[in-house]
Amino acid sequence: MKKFLDQPVRSSWLSFLRQLEKAEGYKGQIVKVLMIAERPSVFEDPDPPLPAALQRALQKVGIRSLYRHQSIALQEVRKGNNVAIFTPTASGKTLCYNLPVLEQLIQDPNTTALYLFPTKALAQDQLRKINELGFSELFPATYDGDTPVERRRVVRDRSRIILTNPDMLHTAILPNHNLWVPFLRNLRFVVIDELHTYRGIFGIHFAFLMRRLRRMCDFYQSQPIFICTSATLGNPKEALNNLIGLPFTIVGEDASPSPAKTVVLWNPPFLDLKAGVRAASSKEALKLLVLLVQNKVRTILFTRSRAGAELLFRYSKDIFLQSDDPDLAEKISSYRAGYLPEERRAIEKRLFEGDLLGVVATSALELGIDVGELDAAILAGYPGSVASTWQRAGRAGRKKEGLVFLVATSNPVDQHIIRNPDFLFKGAEAVSVTLKNPYIAAAHILCAAYEVPLNRDDTHWFGPLFQELVDQFEQAGWISKGERKIWLPSKRPHDQIGLRTITGQQLEIREKGLRQLIGLADRGRLYRTFHPGAIYFHGGVPYYCDGFDLDLKVVWVQRADVDYYTIPIENKETQVLETWSEKNLNQGKGYLGRLKVREQVLGFKRVRLVTDQVLSAELLDLPPEEYDTVGFWFTIDAKLVSQLDDKDFHLMGSLHASEHSLIALMPLVVSVDSDDVAGISYAPWHRDTKLPTVFVYDGYPGGVGFAEGAFDRLKELMKVTLQTIVECPCEDGCPSCVQSPRCGSENRPLDKWGAAFVLGLLLGDDIRPILRKAKISQKSRSVGRLRAP
Repeated sequence: MKKFLDQPVRSSWLSFLRQLEKAEGYKGQIVKVLMIAERPSVFEDPDPPLPAALQRALQKVGIRSLYRHQSIALQEVRKGNNVAIFTPTASGKTLCYNLPVLEQLIQDPNTTALYLFPTKALAQDQLRKINELGFSELFPATYDGDTPVERRRVVRDRSRIILTNPDMLHTAILPNHNLWVPFLRNLRFVVIDELHTYRGIFGIHFAFLMRRLRRMCDFYQSQPIFICTSATLGNPKEALNNLIGLPFTIVGEDASPSPAKTVVLWNPPFLDLKAGVRAASSKEALKLLVLLVQNKVRTILFTRSRAGAELLFRYSKDIFLQSDDPDLAEKISSYRAGYLPEERRAIEKRLFEGDLLGVVATSALELGIDVGELDAAILAGYPGSVASTWQRAGRAGRKKEGLVFLVATSNPVDQHIIRNPDFLFKGAEAVSVTLKNPYIAAAHILCAAYEVPLNRDDTHWFGPLFQELVDQFEQAGWISKGERKIWLPSKRPHDQIGLRTITGQQLEIREKGLRQLIGLADRGRLYRTFHPGAIYFHGGVPYYCDGFDLDLKVVWVQRADVDYYTIPIENKETQVLETWSEKNLNQGKGYLGRLKVREQVLGFKRVRLVTDQVLSAELLDLPPEEYDTVGFWFTIDAKLVSQLDDKDFHLMGSLHASEHSLIALMPLVVSVDSDDVAGISYAPWHRDTKLPTVFVYDGYPGGVGFAEGAFDRLKELMKVTLQTIVECPCEDGCPSCVQSPRCGSENRPLDKWGAAFVLGLLLGDDIRPILRKAKISQKSRSVGRLRAP
């Protein structure tokens, strides 16, 4: 703990951290302790003041003054501007939209408002906050999958504030707009909470869904004001334009008070320094949770998966049952999506009332659900974005100094942040959402045709792909020809289009024997996710994949009592279809464009949960699949190839290692899960480029914007990748720099220092330090032995 004690730390958690130092199993895991200073509040009264009834309502819940950002947001909405508020969690964003909405609804008896939340739990929480203010005459209500059928008509007819989610807007409101005429005709406000959650496939669907909503409002001659709230984004104007398509006034100042926070960067100890193998972050996080709960510190532990949440909850419960205080086992719970509504709300109530000391959660509790005061937050692995990191950290210490642990995994991103903690304070990543995906665009244009007949003016809503797709729909007989293009089939398209899949070709996932519906599977990723022998997790429960029937459109699964997950082993090929953009590099070139990808699942690996230990592998015989997508690629010149050879670096190993690292570190420059992108390297040349080439592409048909976002910051991505490789203390490559658990060729060949050499020369950096650190010697290098432990 020397590094910690060397720092001038003034923290109310100092004694607990010293206790950690003396705990069994402590091996210097504390890398750094960051102190975030307390921030005072800044108040500002709106001009003119709020209506007296609204002032009384605020006073009833203990609010006598507004923070400056709340007042600014109110004033901007009063001017008729669309407003987006980008501030951290617990900054009072709810009032930024509730105040202008309630003010208008009180004054105008016909006005209505539609609130959109990414989860049902968040909608329920926000409904509670509205009800606390009173105004029951507005009949605020949720309208979601949990709303009983007999109540839905009452909500439609009476509610002037309706809280729902994108799925209900897509399947229940827009296709049945004839039942919503008074509400839509008087719609004055659309509130979108947690805007930062709309990225990737879901984000593209949401962007087109918003255009369908705006088109419907235009049909009913209403022009609602949009009010959006979000965690901080790296590209707020671009994100708003892509997601909503309207100009916004941005409010970014946070004038709310914030207690001090102690943030501890915790790196699991090495099990094998040369191979770069560390102890599992989940086990380290579990130890911290147990110690905190034993000290009666109210703690939330965030994991990245439902399965992880359930496992750690089970392990912690077992530990407490065998401890000196077994009653603590009843003071912890898990919380994740997939629970029944009554289960979620019971857990939220116990948290809010202080009955629970510990909760193991997924991102379901990252969002703004009010669960009262928590003292500490443990993040088992970097959540994938700066915004999510501070959203989760913000759960600890809302009224007094909080304690936050970021427990690193061996992932390259985690290790980069542990060594470079300033990254957490440099601003959030960009959210990339593209409107160029033809599959998703087609799905929503078809839905729009069902809702209101299409015409040539609809290019305004759906962009340059509109006319080409409409022509295809006419030829297919899905819409009528002529000025007004009417939906022709008897069934509506909405039921075949999920907001989290690409192609719209879905299969039902059913439990074998019981034939119970578990969920839906996207045809585009069928072989990767549901190949024979695959383990599929749903609601934290593992299911064994027992085959699929393409004719019946069913995937058969059965429950499995296993402690592992599966990773497909794939063979890939790429073809350049179109080049959109080029960038000059020092001894090479970067490109962005459209690719054809051919993938074949050759087999799969079984990997133990928690430890990520590879248990076994199995071969499969499955047909290849092809799809078009968007990717970036770079080539290296003959001069660089010659230099690699002169320094005894392995050409393919160097490119392969750089490909792995670039993909792993993409979350540092764009909001993406590295599992959503893929890559392949070619040496000595690729058939289209005629040069050694590294491809990185979106792993979905049509592309989802990740590769485009990364290409915009290609040199930044290369720089951070080079830095991570060079700073990694392993000798020849490890999971923290160049190895990938998803590599189809078992991480062979890989050349760690060759990858650093390539990236350094492409960037024009001084490569002498790289050569010195690599300690190049023919005797000490053997690329063939570089493989995952």
